[in-house]
Amino acid sequence: MVNELFISYLWKNQLFNHQNLLTSTGDKISVIHPGIENSNAGADFQQAKIRINELDWVGTVELHINASDWIQHAHQKDLSYENVILHVVWNDDLKIKYQNGTPIPSLCLSTQINPETIEAFEIKKSVDGANLPCGPMFESVDDALKEKMLAQCLRERQAKKVNQIEQFLISTQGDWEETFYQSMARSFGFSVNAEPMFRLAQSMPLKLILRYRDRVYGIEASLFGLAGMLEEDIRDEYQWELRREFIHLKKKHDWPNTYLNHSDWKFLRMRPPNFPTVRIAQFAELIRSNCSLISLLLEMQDLKTIKTLFETPLNDYWQKHYHFGKKGNGNHSVIGRSAFESICINTMIPMLICYSAYKNDSKYEEKALRWMRELRAENNFVTRIFNEHGLKMNHSGDSQGCIQWYHQYCLLKKCASCEVGKQLMKKETLLN
Repeated sequence: MVNELFISYLWKNQLFNHQNLLTSTGDKISVIHPGIENSNAGADFQQAKIRINELDWVGTVELHINASDWIQHAHQKDLSYENVILHVVWNDDLKIKYQNGTPIPSLCLSTQINPETIEAFEIKKSVDGANLPCGPMFESVDDALKEKMLAQCLRERQAKKVNQIEQFLISTQGDWEETFYQSMARSFGFSVNAEPMFRLAQSMPLKLILRYRDRVYGIEASLFGLAGMLEEDIRDEYQWELRREFIHLKKKHDWPNTYLNHSDWKFLRMRPPNFPTVRIAQFAELIRSNCSLISLLLEMQDLKTIKTLFETPLNDYWQKHYHFGKKGNGNHSVIGRSAFESICINTMIPMLICYSAYKNDSKYEEKALRWMRELRAENNFVTRIFNEHGLKMNHSGDSQGCIQWYHQYCLLKKCASCEVGKQLMKKETLLN
């Protein structure tokens, strides 16, 4: 019965006894944040925060039925697993170590679970097929209530995005240009490579990167070098030129030997136009071509005009390659429509809303909301679920509200806090 899906369910929802929680070596452990579930290559949960004894760790968490599965899956040969801070297992049958021989902290869940939890998981599996807890009855609910819930969820999701920007502002000491630059970098990583792109921007501040905008290889050499992508075997002359430039800049600025590694980037199950190499090249060109992105964002009124900033073609090399030494067949020299819309939704619109509150000037928020209505509704598994249950989505604000609705209410079975759920429960009470 025990499988990795069950272990993931336990870890994601923290459904185990947290009292006197110890690693397999007897170290005291507490979970500050379990991390974000990862459906792509790499460890199962990203950006986790774990306290072991009195020291806080930030990194990834890997889950297995047996600790020895680490060897079976050849993780000991994969550098991307070197930042695993906790190995969560059901059977602790083997002591697993990092490549330098240091033991990886391990948590055995089988001794921390109540039988009722296993029973609850079996019940959950039997009802999950409905997708929405109220699926069969969803269409019977008043449209006005659905619209009210959708608007509430959109506000919640925007508040979360704005709060993230406010945290970036604190870290940049109120520098709006630097904050927008870092936020934009994170968007260029999309969901899969958002974190390494953000770390890359932090390692190369905007004021420094703009110093090299007139050098042929300056910005690309800096970004690819700090990304750890110039450390691998040289495959062609272009990569060699970037590496030579990076060696010079690295010495000049006393940069560390490695800030990020090639293994930090996800390529698996991605189309070549979405490879992080292509996205870094596109981001470098966007920054090189536009000195003050935040000023352009605040001044421009038309989304079509904003989109032209993202349509500057890449250099000849990146028009023909998707990786160093690897040529591509398709055209990926400019950001596509869907990618541009994603950047608008996740960075530019929240940035305008945040700036509007900072300046106490509603015109920026009004522009953000107008743009949101102009952008297409997103097409993903969440929006398809709501579409199948009769909820029509007219623009990106609707789809963003649905995403919040599904993840923060439906998945968590918080029906009593949902406008639709409350009406259905009221009807059931009256019928009884």
